[in-house]
Amino acid sequence: MDKKEYLIKILEQLEPVWNLAPWLKILVEQWNLEDSMLDVIIEAVKWAIHTTKSELVKEKLEKWLNALEKMRELEQESVKQDEKDLEELDNILETF
Repeated sequence: MDKKEYLIKILEQLEPVWNLAPWLKILVEQWNLEDSMLDVIIEAVKWAIHTTKSELVKEKLEKWLNALEKMRELEQESVKQDEKDLEELDNILETF
C-alpha cells in the first residue's frame, strides 16, 4: 500500500467523526496530488485525531497513522538504498 492508499483508509475511518474527512477522501482519490500535498492532508488528519473526543476512535486512528509513518520511513530507506545501488552501478560501469 502506498501513502495515498493509507491516507484514504484513514479518512474512511474518520468519516463518522470528522465532517471534513469525506471531502478530503474525495480530493485524495480523484486528484493526482503531489507528496507534499498528501503530507499537508496527513498533518490535518493528525490534528483531527488529537481533537477527537472518543478515545476508542482516537486509538484506532492513531494505529493507522503509525502504520502510515512506518510506511513513510520504509519509503525513505528504500530511496536511500536505491541511490546507493545506483552509485555502485556507476562505479562498476566506470571500471569497464
